[in-house]
Amino acid sequence: MIQRIPNAITVPAKALFTRAGKPIVYLSEKKTFRAVEVEVLARNPDEVAISGIPADGVVALVDPSAADSKQKDAK
Repeated sequence: MIQRIPNAITVPAKALFTRAGKPIVYLSEKKTFRAVEVEVLARNPDEVAISGIPADGVVALVDPSAADSKQKDAK
């Protein structure tokens, strides 16, 4: 069965994170990333249909804040 979800953006499942119990993605903006709360509309093991970001948005596949702290620890 195919279900159409209007106004949904599909992102890889590994781009979805949880902060304070709410789903977020890290949206790329001007050489940095901003956490954006999203609404999960549907999911499968590989992809998640969400709303709350622009259609042309670029999301991180790893938590940028975790990557930043690893880089600081390595110095």
